[in-house]
Amino acid sequence: MKMKKLTPRLLLLAILTLIAVSANAQTTEQNVNVTIRPSQTVEQRVADEMKANELKKAAEEKRAAEEAARIGQTSPKALLSRARLVYVSSNTEFFEAVQLQNALRKRAEFDAWQMAIVDGGRSHEITDIFIEVDRPLFTFTFTYQITNRSNGIVLATGKITAFDGNEAAPILAQRIIEDIKVARGENKLKK
Repeated sequence: MKMKKLTPRLLLLAILTLIAVSANAQTTEQNVNVTIRPSQTVEQRVADEMKANELKKAAEEKRAAEEAARIGQTSPKALLSRARLVYVSSNTEFFEAVQLQNALRKRAEFDAWQMAIVDGGRSHEITDIFIEVDRPLFTFTFTYQITNRSNGIVLATGKITAFDGNEAAPILAQRIIEDIKVARGENKLKK
């Protein structure tokens, strides 16, 4: 009787063992797909190389155009034409900055271009351009230099001859406005 009872248990154990073995078994079969293409002809290789060279050339031209545009944005003319905020300073006792500020404000172009003059404190740190006026000792020559604040590029320079600051201020304002007109393309020939 014990034999009869053991047989179904052994049979059950054998079935469970077979299921476990088949669950752990791995298939050794691997599918590999191989595509065989005929080799390229000489004409096809040359055409592919020419196409690759054309793409390289187009990419280099695009890069060169972008570089030229970036350099164009930092040209003195471009920087001067975009200027809106101005800071005026004087490096001489014979001329006060307020004289040039007043002369610039009287110019119609200054208003038309919506330019503004800032003064005092640390306001020179927010301006687009600096205008520095100087007068060398023992001369009647007043010089000016327009500089971009952000990168220090000199945008325009000039000089005039005048007896004093009152006479020099309107002439300097006129010359500075002419420089800006040239930069903006409004005045083709600079006098």
